[in-house]
Amino acid sequence: MSTITSLRDLGYKQAGTGDNLEAQAEYALANISGFPKELPSEAKEMLYEGYRLRNSEKHPAKVYAVVNDHYVLASPEQIKNAKVEKIEIGVAYAFAYSQQEFGKLKNTNPALHGIIKEIRDAVGDYCSNRLGDLKRACNKILAKRNGKTATRTTLDFAQSMHKDFEAQEKSVKVKQAKGDITANSAKYALAVKAFWLTYNK
Repeated sequence: MSTITSLRDLGYKQAGTGDNLEAQAEYALANISGFPKELPSEAKEMLYEGYRLRNSEKHPAKVYAVVNDHYVLASPEQIKNAKVEKIEIGVAYAFAYSQQEFGKLKNTNPALHGIIKEIRDAVGDYCSNRLGDLKRACNKILAKRNGKTATRTTLDFAQSMHKDFEAQEKSVKVKQAKGDITANSAKYALAVKAFWLTYNK
């Protein structure tokens, strides 16, 4: 990740990220049939391969020393010592196991299983989140294409009061039916009428 030097620089980089995601979403729409509603398993696996590759760049593999069947992060001395059993574990290593092989590892090597599980779980969440980002970007593009861009309507005061009175009209009827002695739909209707007579003078 590049260093951010100022809020101006942040704005520039964030805008670039948005532009890139939009271009990526356009590519997905053009190359994945039915996306984002549908996602063929082959396409999903290819996307996840890319997500895992990116994650592995962010989180490089770590060297572990195997000591009495325990896995500990190797110290510089242990890394240099050829007599110490070592293993490099990262995203690629963790996902080299099939689901079946990974499941068996829990019984055959629980210590290693624990390390790999932590990586697989974290990367799984990462991939799911990135796919979610892509789907949202695609849905936004499709909404624009279909003329369904959301617009926010600001109500004026009178419109807001009409809306509130309508909501309370339903509420007072429900509460009256439940035996609330303070709820009276007839009186409420008269009160609302009196309000508008006074307000519109």
